[in-house]
Amino acid sequence: MNNLPFFTIVMAFLMGITGKLSAQLQADIKSGTITLDDQTLELKKEIGGGGEISLLLASDNRIDGLCTFDKNTLQSGRAFIFDNISLGYATDAASGKVTQLSYNTAAPKELQNATLVITQIGREVLRLPVRDICNIETGNNISDEYRQLKSLRYLLDDQTIQIKLIFPDGVTLDGAAKHYVYLRLNGLQTTKKAA
Repeated sequence: MNNLPFFTIVMAFLMGITGKLSAQLQADIKSGTITLDDQTLELKKEIGGGGEISLLLASDNRIDGLCTFDKNTLQSGRAFIFDNISLGYATDAASGKVTQLSYNTAAPKELQNATLVITQIGREVLRLPVRDICNIETGNNISDEYRQLKSLRYLLDDQTIQIKLIFPDGVTLDGAAKHYVYLRLNGLQTTKKAA
């Protein structure tokens, strides 16, 4: 089977960070039992207020259509390398509608002025203004919704991940409505080869 250039680039990148992966994943890579597969990590959350808002919590379970993280980590054997990111926004009068909305609304100015920060074990994986990654209302197709990053980013297996929205001092979301965000990271994930 011939792979696309992105697969080859990511596989070479993975070899460069092998020493940072879990012992089990390192052993699997060494034995040749690991490959890469398309993956979109997603997370939908209801948010409110301002300051610093944690989007990924230790209590977040992996539930299809809601969250594809394993609590606030990626389980052993599940490293992820990505180069595309998107943050969708929705609003509604009611709370608890996280999986019932389209996430195709322009983000309010308060959210556009916030910063999205992803960290893992003290390493800053990504820090971007929300305005740079919140494109869903302007696109004509799914690829328009994503921001193509200029470098590969990675999340290690078996390590705590923090994802936060950080608002400027004194800036808060309007309390009259409920606010929802939909974060997507698109790339390749390690997986066991088929037997």
